[in-house]
Amino acid sequence: MIITIDGPAGSGKSTIARLLAAKLEIEYIDSGALYRTLTWFGSRHFEALEGNQSEIARLFGARKDELKITFAHHQQQILFGGEDISGAIRDRSLTKKIRYIANHPACRDLINQMIRDIAERYAVVVDGRDIGTVVFPESKNKFYLDASSTIRATRRATEDGTATVGPGFDALVAEITSRDQSDMNREIAPLKVPDDATTIATDLLSVEEVLQALQSKLNLD
Repeated sequence: MIITIDGPAGSGKSTIARLLAAKLEIEYIDSGALYRTLTWFGSRHFEALEGNQSEIARLFGARKDELKITFAHHQQQILFGGEDISGAIRDRSLTKKIRYIANHPACRDLINQMIRDIAERYAVVVDGRDIGTVVFPESKNKFYLDASSTIRATRRATEDGTATVGPGFDALVAEITSRDQSDMNREIAPLKVPDDATTIATDLLSVEEVLQALQSKLNLD
């Protein structure tokens, strides 16, 4: 079983994907961790990732057998060359570099194949911005979570402990709106509602209500 959850930044897809996987006792694929893995790999070979993405994809592809992705007690673990890098890929220095990998076709293709390979071995929930459109368009369980930019900004501000009114908050709303436009209009894997996906507006729903809505629509055949 493959359950895909797409949606814009701040729509709650990662939180819901993790909780849904836990409720169903299946695996949650942290696709962001896979992008971090390739970013980590590239940073070990090149001082600058920009301009070297094709070579990074080629080098990683040649060593793909050294990558092992497993799940221990439903927690994703990533090993490369026998080394557990699950912690190393969370280094904050990698965060600003991920965009070079995420926006490159060869790198995205490589990571999408990693995700497909995992799904061949496990029943999974996976979230992202092109999971139901590009990675698993054939899935029988496709969902798209959405919420207004104001609601998503409020959630982020609350998580960060910052004000939910005022100039700083207005700037956050504008930033999220701008990111939506960028994601929807980018050439590579643009954000859009997958065909046959169930769209759930999460603005007025609690986490538990969103989970219930998804579970009520699952095709378990």
